Amino acid sequence: MEQVFHCQSCRAKLNIIGIDNTQHEGVSVSHRQSSLLGASAFGGSKVDESFVLLDSAGRRGQPPSDAHASGSGHRSLDESFVMLAGSASVLKQAPSGMRASSHGIPMQALDDRFAQLAKTFEIASGECKVDQPLCLDCSTRVREEVDAAVAEAEADIAAYESALDRLTHEEEQPMSRQDFEEEMRQAHELEAQERQRAQQLQQEASAAEAELADLKAASAELSTLEERYWHDFNDFQLQLRSHVEERDVVISKIERTNLLLERLRRTNVYNDVFHIWYDGPFGTIGGFRMGKTPTCPVEWDEINAAWGQAVLLLHTMAQACKLNFSCCRLLPLGSYPRVADKRSTLDLHGPVNKLYCTSYDRAMTLFLSCLNEFADFAKARDSAEGKRETFELPYAVDADRVGGMTIKLMFNKDAKWTKALKFMLTDLKWCLKWVIAQQDGAGLSTAPVLAA
Repeated sequence: MEQVFHCQSCRAKLNIIGIDNTQHEGVSVSHRQSSLLGASAFGGSKVDESFVLLDSAGRRGQPPSDAHASGSGHRSLDESFVMLAGSASVLKQAPSGMRASSHGIPMQALDDRFAQLAKTFEIASGECKVDQPLCLDCSTRVREEVDAAVAEAEADIAAYESALDRLTHEEEQPMSRQDFEEEMRQAHELEAQERQRAQQLQQEASAAEAELADLKAASAELSTLEERYWHDFNDFQLQLRSHVEERDVVISKIERTNLLLERLRRTNVYNDVFHIWYDGPFGTIGGFRMGKTPTCPVEWDEINAAWGQAVLLLHTMAQACKLNFSCCRLLPLGSYPRVADKRSTLDLHGPVNKLYCTSYDRAMTLFLSCLNEFADFAKARDSAEGKRETFELPYAVDADRVGGMTIKLMFNKDAKWTKALKFMLTDLKWCLKWVIAQQDGAGLSTAPVLAA
């Protein structure tokens, strides 16, 4: 059977396991019980010290040694015990007829003994003003504290006894009247000085209280100012944050605008408006095809729009370079362009009769002459600027031929006429690149040649 107690200081668990009462040869149960009672309560120790023996052999489940069987009452050093200052615990011997535990001790006797231990702990707690039971470490600490308190009390007693002995042995000598009056006078003077000092201290205390009140008022005012300051500071922080966010938005817009502006600066309006490229066998300007083939007959409206773009581009470049054509004047009129020489004005738009279209062929030839004159102007400008590579058309122009292909429609095959128009657009694109290079100040730029 097992009863669990806790240390009242550190709350560690104290296990008091049943007292070892294993049967030994020649020793009866009652004899062992009486031996245990004698050892625990009255045997050789102080009457006011109770202790509980925890048999190591019994805890490990080993049989007791011969020393235990002899009933000598001596315990080995490996047995744990708790010293309890106070009344001893007297364990009554159980009747021999009661039921015994596994160790040979009657169960009723063990219950009674544990009850007596609990009562003993309660009595010890009341006697020594320290809650019982205690573990070994806590009991050692409590004993050290009690010893220190006892030593301090003994020192105080010794000091009091020494002072009392000194006063007892002093000779009683009556004070003379003169000495008494002198001592009284000094006492009155000291009292007056102390009263004056107390009055001065009172005045200083009053001044300090007044100063404290002023400081409290100043502190309250400062707290109000501080609160107002933090309110203003928070408002300023909000305004600053709003301003920073607005500034960041503006800066972002400026950066995007600068990027767009830079892109626009690198973009030439001629390239955007007059985009010259090709679409299979056709040369295109502004997305309009120029010419026709047997397999892909292009409507005259699209051809007229392409010629209108070509006339407008050459006319615009001539104006940008301040060039006046000597052979004729270009009249850009949308999809109905015209070319005017000294004698008449010729239509550069269809539809026309392929078997008889001399006026249309002469208008295309005059346009080709203007293109060649612009090329000569560009070459002369490069020579005047001292450039090593002067401007040259990729497809040479000779009267009504460009790149060896006639630009006339009458009695000409559609495929050859379409190729001549494609060569003409290539030369026109080359002139456009030269104008852009002149405007950018970068000299002559190489322009792609449309495939034949």
